[in-house]
Amino acid sequence: MMDPTHVRDFWERRAERIRDLPFESVGNLEQDAGNLAVKIDHETQRVLDVLARAGIGAGHRVVDLGAGVGQWAFRLAPRVREVIAVERSSGFVRIFREAVASRGTTNVRIVHEGAETWRPAEGDAPFDAVFISGLFVYLVDAQADTLMHALPAYVAPGGTVIVRDGTSILGARHDIDRRWSEHLGTEYSATYRTRDEYVAMFAAAGFALEEDAPMFPEGHPLNKYPETRLWLYRFRREG
Repeated sequence: MMDPTHVRDFWERRAERIRDLPFESVGNLEQDAGNLAVKIDHETQRVLDVLARAGIGAGHRVVDLGAGVGQWAFRLAPRVREVIAVERSSGFVRIFREAVASRGTTNVRIVHEGAETWRPAEGDAPFDAVFISGLFVYLVDAQADTLMHALPAYVAPGGTVIVRDGTSILGARHDIDRRWSEHLGTEYSATYRTRDEYVAMFAAAGFALEEDAPMFPEGHPLNKYPETRLWLYRFRREG
């Protein structure tokens, strides 16, 4: 099982790469310039389409859990009233705050806190939607359970949770613990849960699956690994 301390250290070291990698690459781990451009364009359109089908737009408030350097918060901000961006990494928060200042973004609120331990300020919740991107793969089960226990309080009945995360396609979860990555030039740890695990986890917390699909079609060059696929889920809070 992966060590949460090692995961935190990985992301703090990753923040230091802002000196030699594009802004978007630091958080999403794609270091090839061509692939990065394709990835950003394709994923942005897919996520915005899902948001539109969920009816999320101007006037709505969205929480971005595990916000990284703000790559998704900046895409969401022009389309909603407010984004509350929650991020644990000190290095990422520093980069994020500098980017907010340099871009003049006024409707993104950054919270320096772990996604599973953060709780909304009194009177802040419920929000219209929660966006969770590339987070669950870096949470051990105890952390994921803590987050899922708190999540229903973040959105009102009928509210939306969108998850963009790595998913095992092996029929069982795929665990990586301190495996050397030639692509990243460092050891890498992650837990890839199955689609059924995600669906069951959210169902137990009172969320119904509205839609889901792989981010990229089969045969796409960004499906790099035989064990996993990046997956996009939309859940609705029941009740």
